[in-house]
Amino acid sequence: MTSRHSLQLTIMKIQNFSLFALLAVMLGVMSSCSKKAELLDTIPANVTTVTTLNLRSLCEASGIKFTEEGIKASPEIEKNIAPTIPDVINNLAEMDAKGVADFSTIALVLDKNNTAFMTFAISDFERFKLVMEDAITWNADNDGFHTGYAGNYPLVANDSQIWILSRHNKTATQCVKDVLNAAKEMPISKLDGIAQALNRDNLANTAMINWLEQSDKKPDNQSIQEKMWNVAAINTTTDGKSIVLNWERMTSDGKIEKSKGMRNINPAVLAYVPEGFNLTFGAGLTPDFDWTPFETIARLFGGFQAEAFMNVITPYLESIDGTLLIAARPVTPNVIDSGDPSDWDFILLVHMPQRKINQLTATVSSMMATAGITPKAVGEGLIAVPQYGKEITIGNVDGYLGISTIGFDNTRNNSLAPMFVNKEMSLNIIADPLSDYINGAPEGVAMELAIEMSGGKGQAKFALPGSNGPILTYLLSIMLD
Repeated sequence: MTSRHSLQLTIMKIQNFSLFALLAVMLGVMSSCSKKAELLDTIPANVTTVTTLNLRSLCEASGIKFTEEGIKASPEIEKNIAPTIPDVINNLAEMDAKGVADFSTIALVLDKNNTAFMTFAISDFERFKLVMEDAITWNADNDGFHTGYAGNYPLVANDSQIWILSRHNKTATQCVKDVLNAAKEMPISKLDGIAQALNRDNLANTAMINWLEQSDKKPDNQSIQEKMWNVAAINTTTDGKSIVLNWERMTSDGKIEKSKGMRNINPAVLAYVPEGFNLTFGAGLTPDFDWTPFETIARLFGGFQAEAFMNVITPYLESIDGTLLIAARPVTPNVIDSGDPSDWDFILLVHMPQRKINQLTATVSSMMATAGITPKAVGEGLIAVPQYGKEITIGNVDGYLGISTIGFDNTRNNSLAPMFVNKEMSLNIIADPLSDYINGAPEGVAMELAIEMSGGKGQAKFALPGSNGPILTYLLSIMLD
């Protein structure tokens, strides 16, 4: 796949998401009397994912504001979107500005049966029906609910709330009734920690069951209280230049849980990484780290070969007791999407017992000999193996298993080292300028992604240095261009 094709696919995915968000804006109307807490009372606690979305704030951060005259877009957005804005969007924006509608709370939910639905409150069903008459096809009422279709999506409503479902195995009305009955028994608002996280004042909040740990437990009230959740909040920085995602790992009552089997990274390993590497990842691990989720992912998505590979390497992974470091860069920027290993330089350092390092080194030597390749000794405990047109160095490096295409030099002064101090996990990706790595990317713009985690909490920060204006406005203007 070419870099240009990759960019086009990425833009198409963003456009598809934007269309869904636009649909959500169209349908999330007249909820001036709704509160997040009240909406959460109608969502059962045994769901797997809940997202509360402040669509009004999200639109404003993207350069689209609601006024009493309708929508008002920033110049970057207006030139592309204004001619195609349906009248109903302007009407809804006007009602929001006048306090008739409230776009501040919409909930997106994935239930235990993998049915996705969107729900929000309304204050006047008849006015909602009138405003949306061109967007919704209404059917006859069913079992006390109003029913219809918003495009291809089943819609169910009562006089105070709307549900839009992704699909339905039974009638949409029965799906909603089941949701409401389950919520009566145990709403997610009763899970104090999760409800508090979903009620935070952010662009979006998400709570997701840690399904790899909890999938074997039955969704009764007792197990619901015991489940582990991953919660996240999405915002932009004060200057609007970066998108920030903060997450926590917590129990239902809000107690932050540290990740088992993790420890602080040893930042001294960054001395082996040259400046200019695009990707640098580090994690501090102990033998107590649970690799089962990775085995499950390999089994579910990787097929037999991936599962067999995990079975072979798991004993070595379980022996890691210290820092795991991976750093890489393409030989030239324009091959960043290449799957050919010869197009990449990399360095891998893994702290593990000496006997494991010796075993791996001996195994590699034996495999090379079988293939008619003779590794050569290049230092104490190190061998060099010709592979992919390169010479890959393997062996013991200061108590680490080291594998590298650039050798091992611990005298480098990498500026990323401070980012790894007192962190259990850290990832840094840089592409500067982005146009050197992705054909068609805007000139003069870089891309930076920094992720860190420690003590059960983490943060991801995404920025486009060199771009004009707030990042969400910039991204939307590019998407619409």
